[in-house]
Amino acid sequence: MNRFIEFEAKVEAIKARCTNGEISETERDAILRQTQLRDEQWGDIWLLSPKGQWFRKANGSTSWIADYPVLLVDPTTMPAVAEMDAHQIARAVHDCTNCPLHAERRRAVPGEGPVPTDIMLIGEGPGSHEDQQARPFVGASGKLLEELLGNIGKKRTEVFIANVIKCRPPGNRDPLPDELAACRNYLDRQLELVNPKVIVTLGRFSMARYFPGASISKIHGQPKRVGDRLVVPMFHPAAALRNPNWRPLLIEDFRRLPEFIKEAASFHKETVISTEQISLL
Repeated sequence: MNRFIEFEAKVEAIKARCTNGEISETERDAILRQTQLRDEQWGDIWLLSPKGQWFRKANGSTSWIADYPVLLVDPTTMPAVAEMDAHQIARAVHDCTNCPLHAERRRAVPGEGPVPTDIMLIGEGPGSHEDQQARPFVGASGKLLEELLGNIGKKRTEVFIANVIKCRPPGNRDPLPDELAACRNYLDRQLELVNPKVIVTLGRFSMARYFPGASISKIHGQPKRVGDRLVVPMFHPAAALRNPNWRPLLIEDFRRLPEFIKEAASFHKETVISTEQISLL
């Protein structure tokens, strides 16, 4: 039997004891915090909250993140990518063999964050830490990213973070065109599901999706309207760590994000007003 389904049943039995008056809610919550599942394949630790939300502590990480076990997603009933939900996208990415990168990856990195949400950050590709934890932006670049978000009163759990490719290229080399193409449908669908007001491209490969041929040093921090969204190109945190001169530029660009969100929100209002005006004709 699927060990995650067994774990769900175990948690439900604990919650039933509370419902039946055998234990208090405080006791229930304390028991659930101690009731954890270790993923034997990857070494991750999982728990299920009283509200039924899954959390994962990745192998090599000290923090819990909201996640959903891909083994609970039935691969035999998967729709086309354009119709998948967020959990199905994650399962599809973990099972993906669309390009040669799957042969050398340790783990695929679908992306993480709430769906929908106002901000979506798009980086380039997983590095060694990401390949180990199946999470985007961990290690030094992840710490800087969390610092940048903290400067504007945001936590990384409030934004969606993804990459243009979902598997680590050998030696962290640049992604190849065929690899970018193989992951494009997944990212397209994630953008539809997240429906962000602002897209932040981190690095030149995600920037090229919206600003082909542009130079990041010339256009960083300059938003471009795409439909009802703003797309803002920024330096990649890893690049800012390598080049100290870029760090203050990245900090300043991030500090303008609340302003960009407010501006993009006005686009939606414009669309609603226009639709209402048309309906009156």
